[in-house]
Amino acid sequence: MAKINAESFKIFEELIADTDDTYIFNKETSVKGNGILLEVIKDMGLNPMNTKELKKGIMFLFNIEIFNMPDLENNRFIFTPNHVSDFDAIILGLLHPKIRIVAKDDWANNSKLRKFLDIHYDLYGIDRTSLQSLRALLTDSVNYFNDCGENKHYLVFSQGTISDFNNNSLERISSVAQKISEKTDVPIVNIFIEQVSLYYPTRIVFDKPMKLSKKEDFRKIWLEKEKSMQDALVPSARLPKLSHKHANNNKPGEPFFHSGTYTDNAVN
Repeated sequence: MAKINAESFKIFEELIADTDDTYIFNKETSVKGNGILLEVIKDMGLNPMNTKELKKGIMFLFNIEIFNMPDLENNRFIFTPNHVSDFDAIILGLLHPKIRIVAKDDWANNSKLRKFLDIHYDLYGIDRTSLQSLRALLTDSVNYFNDCGENKHYLVFSQGTISDFNNNSLERISSVAQKISEKTDVPIVNIFIEQVSLYYPTRIVFDKPMKLSKKEDFRKIWLEKEKSMQDALVPSARLPKLSHKHANNNKPGEPFFHSGTYTDNAVN
């Protein structure tokens, strides 16, 4: 049920309805949606330019529930969440002040969005289809963790784009997080996030930290762990509602498979 009696919330509801309740935007609506979201936060009596107050508003608005979160203050992690909406990074990036988020160029190069995002988030833009861009990502991750002794984190969406892992083949999943872990000696933490909702709990589940050998297949392990975390939830996890494009990008041969797919097999 709607919890905010404000015109901005009604407009935000309408915008979400226009996405067919997928919570997925394009370049145009992402800017509009961001602006309306800030108005909703303001109408909650909070300052959306203050990161702590933005976090408080976001957690309340989307009914966030967090399970098994490790000690982020005294450790370093590489987070590898599933990706089911355009709010995933917005939410997860607020869980700690030092999280660098690997973001698609559409977000990282959107100057209108960056005016807001740069206040609260640390983004690293990437062209997922470019081997040169992926090599630069590995260099950035090493420099990021070696820069100083403070504890901080790196977040990579291993699916490369919004998709339902229940239908994904191994080819949909990138092993770039495993390569980062090997180069930095920082453990990987898988995260399951339910598709956000204004009306139902949005649950976030953390798995235990892990380090893999080069012989282990991160893609297979990632899929197994995501499904295990999802299936353990009570009540049962809500399955994501996706657009036609994002519902048909699961495996080679599907019409949108190459959209957002990492080209990382040749990166060492």
